[in-house]
Amino acid sequence: MTHSLRPNPRARRPVQSPGVHSPGAWWRRATCVALVVTSLSTGLAEASAAPATQGSDAALVGAPKRGREAASRRTHAAPVAVSAQATATDMPATLVQTPVNEQTVRVDLGGGGVSRSLTLPRGKSAVIELPVDARDVVVSNPKVAEVILSTPRRVYLLGQTAGQTDAVFFDAGGRQLLRLDVRVDQDVSGIAQTLGRMLPGAQLHVEAVNDNVILSGQVPDAASADKAVRVAGGFVGKPDNVINMMSIAGPEQVMLKVRIVEVNRSIIKQLGFDLSTLVGQTGMNQYLAGISPTYGVNGALMGGLTGGYQINTTSQPELSVPCAAGTCTQVVHGPSSGIPNWNTAVPTATAGSTGVNQAKALIQAFERVGLVRTLAEPNVTAVSGESAKFLAGGEFPVPVSQDSTGRITVEFKQYGVGLGFSPVVLGPGRISLKVSTEVSEISSLNAFSSSGSSTGSTLVIPGLNVRRVETTVELPSGGALMLAGLLQNTTKETLDALPGLMELPVIGPLFRSRDFLNNQSELVVIITPYLVKGTSPDQLATPADGLVIAGDFETDLLGHLNSGFSKPAAGATYQGPYGYVVE
Repeated sequence: MTHSLRPNPRARRPVQSPGVHSPGAWWRRATCVALVVTSLSTGLAEASAAPATQGSDAALVGAPKRGREAASRRTHAAPVAVSAQATATDMPATLVQTPVNEQTVRVDLGGGGVSRSLTLPRGKSAVIELPVDARDVVVSNPKVAEVILSTPRRVYLLGQTAGQTDAVFFDAGGRQLLRLDVRVDQDVSGIAQTLGRMLPGAQLHVEAVNDNVILSGQVPDAASADKAVRVAGGFVGKPDNVINMMSIAGPEQVMLKVRIVEVNRSIIKQLGFDLSTLVGQTGMNQYLAGISPTYGVNGALMGGLTGGYQINTTSQPELSVPCAAGTCTQVVHGPSSGIPNWNTAVPTATAGSTGVNQAKALIQAFERVGLVRTLAEPNVTAVSGESAKFLAGGEFPVPVSQDSTGRITVEFKQYGVGLGFSPVVLGPGRISLKVSTEVSEISSLNAFSSSGSSTGSTLVIPGLNVRRVETTVELPSGGALMLAGLLQNTTKETLDALPGLMELPVIGPLFRSRDFLNNQSELVVIITPYLVKGTSPDQLATPADGLVIAGDFETDLLGHLNSGFSKPAAGATYQGPYGYVVE
């Protein structure tokens, strides 16, 4: 777009020469002289009464009306920037800076054409002062910046929309006077004022790039940085247009001290009767009756006592003895048989008795009381906003797939005492924690068994008993919080019996079995966060510091693995027992 810098005939009407006599010429000349004198006196009075500031324009005296209106708009826009600067100055603890746009561009031609760069906030103006008269100006993208021609040596540039353009100025001879690269960005003065009020103590720098806003500088904590991003997002319309390049001035490392205590008490009681009888000799009609305990809770007898009566006539001790026929086989029943060498009899399979062939009556009883105490005290350190994990336990393999060649792919599952947390520093001494704590152990109660069809082997995959806590809390640095009340009380009991017979008096208990399980557990988690900084390695100690390994004499004769610990280093004092000593 090309603008001609010739005076607008509608804005400036030429005055006729004195030799021309036209009606009313004398009063037109008098009116023009009066207007010029009035404009000069008014301009000089304003220039002497007000101090010169950036963007002041004392040369607007006698300028066209359009130039005066543009200068008036620029003059009225100046108090906005001044107000923003004054607001930031009223809060000495807060420093919010914005790019200072040069409102007046003065050109020194020197040896030829000049190239300059100019950044304008959207809706703001700049003054270009040329050393010589310009005739034409070419603007590549008038939608980004608008050119208002005041005089041949003064041009006003208004920022319209975000983007980039250039303006080239030429004199009457067609020579290039100035090439101006113009970038129009978001106006960040309102963002700067709001951040100055909302975030005292922050040192921020706000810069605009097209429709985006860049926030840089230092803030005291992560919460202030998040607040600054939300405030800037409200001005630009889209939170994605805010680029966060701020840094946290305060300490960001959080050490979490966790104490995990679990007490587990379990009781198992089992009582049953194994009764069976087989009537009839082998090879003849036989009659069988019996009842066996099944133990529906624990699956099988866990141990204990098994006792009672049992007879099996299909296996008899036999011995060869002299008889009338020479040698005969005789069943020997201990010393009462009257045979001297009865103890040399050999068990031999027989058809058994025609009456009670086999019979047994056994009682099974078992009781177990267990107590488990789990204690872990992990200390984990993480940067604000990041995650950290801790595991004291192990991993066990679990088959997940098998290919055509028979190769099995396994996946390892973790168990033990685990901790995971994500800290966020909200302010001085304020920490938000997302904590996940887990206590798990391998158990056979939820185990999975699979028998191989080709190999005949049985694959047993154990199960896990898991106690897990996940929560988000806010604590001061050094403050503690207990997660308690994590109780579990499980009671299981079954009675296996023959229908109707278990209700019989006296002999009813012989036809039923009992399986009882009671499991009580309580988990307590105590968490304490601290804001920490790095320290010198000389200030740290390990359990192995000062350890002295025992020599051959102390190990062989006295049975000692270590001879003791050396004295503390100079300046260090230990109270009570210290170090790991193996007796």
